[in-house]
Amino acid sequence: MIFPELHRHEVNSMKASMAFFQGLYRRVFKHDRDKVFIIGFHKTGTSSLGKALQILGYRVCGSIKEAYDYDTALDVKSYILKKAKPLLSSYDAFQDTPWFLLYQELYKLYPEAKFILTKRHPEQWAKSVQNHFGIQKIKYHDFIYGTNNSLKDESIYLNVYNAHNTNVQDFFSNKGNFLVFDPITDGWEELANFLNVKKPNQKFPYVNKSEDRNKLMVKIKKELKRIYYK
Repeated sequence: MIFPELHRHEVNSMKASMAFFQGLYRRVFKHDRDKVFIIGFHKTGTSSLGKALQILGYRVCGSIKEAYDYDTALDVKSYILKKAKPLLSSYDAFQDTPWFLLYQELYKLYPEAKFILTKRHPEQWAKSVQNHFGIQKIKYHDFIYGTNNSLKDESIYLNVYNAHNTNVQDFFSNKGNFLVFDPITDGWEELANFLNVKKPNQKFPYVNKSEDRNKLMVKIKKELKRIYYK
């Protein structure tokens, strides 16, 4: 399916947005593209990078909703990968939780794919996680951190975050299909060069900024998507 985002019952895709429409020409006429896996943690600019990939014509998958019912008493990563595999043929790019947990398995499946580690300064990342999640019950966080309290257990979150970044960079240290991407300082130049595509004319998208969440237009767009996608 060339437009999985337009299926009303599709729960995994990054939904249709301005970035989606800006990327329609490339989507339709530029078919040659590698798989792209964004393997940075949530709140490291993954949504912004996902929007950028939509502008570049990629079909972008988000969080894997079908794997929410995992059982921590079993092999969680194997279960998530089983749920992820059917999505791999429908999309070109993948971001959000829990794709970053599967980077080694995904590399085995797609050794020629592009892998992008999004990073932020650890303390900035922790503050963003606390502002966004607080002590919400987030299913995947049970497995990732062993806790849902990012306020009380900040040190646990930071340890897991830093360990992931170190392990990813060690794994890809001698591989050429890997990019470390900082959403604050990097933009189209770095991304387009890495993906070997033409740089777009529009500004690099920055989304999910805390100061934007209460803006009226953001709320209207969110409500329209809620109504459309069932």
